[in-house]
Amino acid sequence: MQTDFNQRYRREPLKRPGDKSLDKVRAATAGLTERLRQAPDRLAGLSYYEDLMDGHKRLQELKILKKKVVGTFCYFVPEEIIQAVGAVPLRLCSGHSETITTAEELMPRDICPLAKSSLGFFVADGGWAKACDVAVLPTSCDAKTKLGEYLSDYLPVWMLNLPKIKDYQVYKKQWLEEIKRLTGKLEALTGVKLTAHNLKSAVRLHQRRSEAYRKLYEIRLKHPGIIAHQDLLMLVQSSFYDDIERWTARTEALVRDMQVQTNRKSFPAKGKKLLVTGGPMIWPNYKILNIVSELGSTVVADDMCVGHQWLWDYPEPDEWTLEGMLEAVATRRFFPTVCPCFTNSYDRIDKILTLAKETGAEGVIYHDLRLCQLFDMEKDLVNKVLKENKIPVLTLHSDYGQEDVEQLRTRIEAFLEMIL
Repeated sequence: MQTDFNQRYRREPLKRPGDKSLDKVRAATAGLTERLRQAPDRLAGLSYYEDLMDGHKRLQELKILKKKVVGTFCYFVPEEIIQAVGAVPLRLCSGHSETITTAEELMPRDICPLAKSSLGFFVADGGWAKACDVAVLPTSCDAKTKLGEYLSDYLPVWMLNLPKIKDYQVYKKQWLEEIKRLTGKLEALTGVKLTAHNLKSAVRLHQRRSEAYRKLYEIRLKHPGIIAHQDLLMLVQSSFYDDIERWTARTEALVRDMQVQTNRKSFPAKGKKLLVTGGPMIWPNYKILNIVSELGSTVVADDMCVGHQWLWDYPEPDEWTLEGMLEAVATRRFFPTVCPCFTNSYDRIDKILTLAKETGAEGVIYHDLRLCQLFDMEKDLVNKVLKENKIPVLTLHSDYGQEDVEQLRTRIEAFLEMIL
């Protein structure tokens, strides 16, 4: 199978089948699941998404389906096209600290924890990584760019060359050509030709999925206490793995339940209302959100590519021709994102200010993920603008590990007391 790495020089792939880190992964998943279940008056429908995060049932299902599985990283990979040619997308960005040590046998220690955590599953030959036939990575940061090289020792890897200036009029042709280049590889992988018919079906599915999420978001906007933000992120991130039609139907059912509940009574936010921005918080690295809940306050929104941003936007073709839909898919994966991988953060700052106003957030927590230069380098400008708009902001520099939980608790508690 074709790969973007010719492997004239290559590392010998390190494999640790049955690595003990996988036992720790399962324990971490079970631990967070049990913590979330303890919340009073929690919506019963959330148990469906818990099962997806465990992964066991879905992995067994994928074996039976015998479809090609495309592992993806980041927001920019077009799931619509993957599904249209009969393959299954699985987003492989990992939030598990447990596999980092395993990956550090290969990768340098001072590298993004997301990259190390994700690579660790390939070394341990477990989790979602075990199901993949190929991986697709955009060049959205240095860590992901080089992660592709490491992963190419384990399976074919295709890179998406992402423009660094978010001017679609200037870079439209370049980005659209990248999407078409990927389409050709996917067609060769599955033996299915992309047509206007099958792409339209996939686009419609994504529109329906986003509409379900938008309805859920609108309910939570009025009733922030109806669902904890940890549960909201779990729900969103479970869509990385599930069958899109089934996930959408389940979420539509959950929305109907939420409508019934909110018609009976109000679910106000508890304590201070906070907005979270910065580096991605991926299952099970929800420690900051857990602390905020334990301190009696509410995270009401986020702008993360693994949260609100992932499901809010969808392709909107001007024309339902194959070319028109391809352009819509490319646009959806490029223009709406507020990723700091682009040359300026102005639209990202606009988004934060809009979300803060829309949700009535009384403060912002900036998650500065250790060794993620992109979010680290932009935090000063974001903080400056927030303070100029009289929005309190707390920057938390943290890793995937649990060692700093009490330090984080102390800082968050002081921040909440400071907010008037």
